[in-house]
Amino acid sequence: MKWYPVELHTHTEHSDGDFTVSGLVEAAHARGFVAVALTDHNTASGLREFYPALEREGLIGVAGIEWTTYFGHMLVLGEQGYTDWRGVQPPEIDRAIASIHQNGGIVGIAHPFALSNPVNTGYHWEFQVADWTAVDYLEVWSRDDAPRKIQSLRAFALWEQLLDRGCRITATSGRDWHREDTFAYAHTYVGVDGALTQDAILNAIRAGHVCLAAGPLLTMCGTDAQGVSWEIGDEVKAGPLEIELTVDPDTLPNDWDRSQVQLQELRLVQNGRILAVCPAQTHQRLHLSAAPGWLRADLIGTYYGRTGQHLAFTNPLFIRQRG
Repeated sequence: MKWYPVELHTHTEHSDGDFTVSGLVEAAHARGFVAVALTDHNTASGLREFYPALEREGLIGVAGIEWTTYFGHMLVLGEQGYTDWRGVQPPEIDRAIASIHQNGGIVGIAHPFALSNPVNTGYHWEFQVADWTAVDYLEVWSRDDAPRKIQSLRAFALWEQLLDRGCRITATSGRDWHREDTFAYAHTYVGVDGALTQDAILNAIRAGHVCLAAGPLLTMCGTDAQGVSWEIGDEVKAGPLEIELTVDPDTLPNDWDRSQVQLQELRLVQNGRILAVCPAQTHQRLHLSAAPGWLRADLIGTYYGRTGQHLAFTNPLFIRQRG
């Protein structure tokens, strides 16, 4: 599996961004992204310009919009059709998500704990999701300086609560990119085995083949007791696991400041509890016995002056009961 940096949350002059569509694609290429989604607020009018710009820059594109409502913002990627966002009331969101899925799209909750009224109407998520297993992804990190923000900590806690309930919801980072700037951002990486396409990106998000990083990229893979290989997002039986952790400090070199990010340690987290700690070396190979639930890897260190921060983490490996 190869890991690709992608940006899944952007805006242009077709909604409230300063970018032209071409300018957005050029900026994404300059930053080192290999794919970018266009998610203007409640409109797909920029797509006509999007595809020629992608071809010029050699990037892969993902078609999307950001549902922008009084009750929350929801990212819709890859829908082949149209689900009307207008008038959807909080108890009706499950029906809307089902319609988007029927049209081949996926949905993600954008910045669920961002400040709302009176600062930004509808930023805070207030839709009443009955079936959280239907939500494909959650922006655990959003905008600049994401690892240190209280909004991120709350979103991270929500994600873990959903994992504990058995929801296989994928964590992502969203730049919510409106204009070129010099802020510190985190990034989403999708794991793809084969050609990188819009469908491959959507499938990676569906499958949980996603890692987040605010500096070096952390990935995790391994084998189970029978020697069968697994990747992040897969499911294995409880029992002995061989785990390989890899830290790549050379990802997106134009988009984070090495002097402001210092590595401290690697952690394996199972069902919300730290299972193992080891030095933050480029490669680590561990052996352990995994209980049912979920298992994630974290990279911890100093981030722009604050110690003990998440610098990177993986989506989970899921572990089922034996038998």
